[in-house]
Amino acid sequence: MAALVQHEVDELERMVDATSVVAVLDALERICYEKAEHLREAWQDYGAAKTWERDGKKIAKLAAKVAV
Repeated sequence: MAALVQHEVDELERMVDATSVVAVLDALERICYEKAEHLREAWQDYGAAKTWERDGKKIAKLAAKVAV
């Protein structure tokens, strides 16, 4: 897996500045679930879908902790 390059980090910082860390985490959670659904429906790749769904759940837990 590749690390983010500087302009991507800068874009994330702009997103956090414009909204919040929780909002960005919520968006990442939503992306994970959408990717999981796409993998299941379009590719019948249930293993990869499960991985994306698991990541979404972890991000949701993190977002809940950050929101406190």
